[in-house]
Amino acid sequence: MKNNKPFEIILFGPPASGKGTQAKLLHDTFNVPHISTGDILRAVKLDKDNPLSSEVAELIDNGKLVPDEMVSKMVSQRISQDDCKEGFILDGYPRTMEQVKFLDSVSGIDYVFLVDAEDSLVIDRISGRRMCKNGHTWHVKYSPTEKEGICDTCKEELYIRDDDNEEKIKERLKTYHENTDNILDYYKKQGKLIELNGDQLIQDVFQDLVKYMVDDLRSKIK
Repeated sequence: MKNNKPFEIILFGPPASGKGTQAKLLHDTFNVPHISTGDILRAVKLDKDNPLSSEVAELIDNGKLVPDEMVSKMVSQRISQDDCKEGFILDGYPRTMEQVKFLDSVSGIDYVFLVDAEDSLVIDRISGRRMCKNGHTWHVKYSPTEKEGICDTCKEELYIRDDDNEEKIKERLKTYHENTDNILDYYKKQGKLIELNGDQLIQDVFQDLVKYMVDDLRSKIK
């Protein structure tokens, strides 16, 4: 049975395209949950008490996709929670046609946004990314900390994620392209795909995104 919520959005884009940032901006603006499967999976990976921890860690560290059934189960549980009754923003899901079919059975997606970016830009963004144990993210080029190697927010030491080296980034991009083209084509044929230029400044991408939604809503009111 579909949830038939009034505000259901998917955000697509290669790693570090900025889709997560756009999802958070949408959340802040429209007050619907931002659901990142990447965050969910990383939490499982770091939770050594979770029976799936080692399996998820091996898959993520080698740039491979987590099995459809495992991810879909987590997403289904998440979108059924009370805070999603008005809708949600999916970031990092669906990634296969099997997941697309599952999502079709439990939701009624309104908009599918693609925040696109060239592979060279993705590699530059990811390889310079640094994180602290509390999840704050910085970049040596685009958002450097005041003190090198130390988080400005919590003063914890910064580190490079295991899957942020160039070799694994290229593997992730290859996997992304192999699995996403047919999904984007599927949503394009449904008239739900909206392509955004991810090479722009964050605020310009968001402006394009919101403008599309506002124009679409206005056209439906007429």
